[in-house]
Amino acid sequence: MIFKFIKKIITPLLLLCLIVACQQQNSSTATATKATKTTTKTTKPKVENGFTVTKSGKKIAKAEKGITVVSEDGWTDSEMTFQIDYCQQMMGNIETIDGEKFCKCFLDKIQYYYKPIYARDAFDDQKKWNQECFQEAEI
Repeated sequence: MIFKFIKKIITPLLLLCLIVACQQQNSSTATATKATKTTTKTTKPKVENGFTVTKSGKKIAKAEKGITVVSEDGWTDSEMTFQIDYCQQMMGNIETIDGEKFCKCFLDKIQYYYKPIYARDAFDDQKKWNQECFQEAEI
């Protein structure tokens, strides 16, 4: 008798409570996501003579492929130091290139458009900067 009561009444009530709780959580998550999206809207930076002008008025080289600015200030000093060290290790085997010159040139340009974790993607995307920096770094 008690098992039938639990089966018929309690189990559906628990299931209903679980469904309602999950829906409320999803609703608050969606609201938080909407709030985040609205606060992160940015205006498109101005472009002049091949340079992008940031909100602060700083002129930075314009990226290829329509890549937009993700950091007006660029990377932190520690992020830049890490990326330069890593880049120099990768360029160390190329005898006709000064790895330090290439890395500083290239990373200085991409730091405004790519988060540090995507530096490798920038190497593939930004062919023009690649060529400019290779030419600048030729021994």
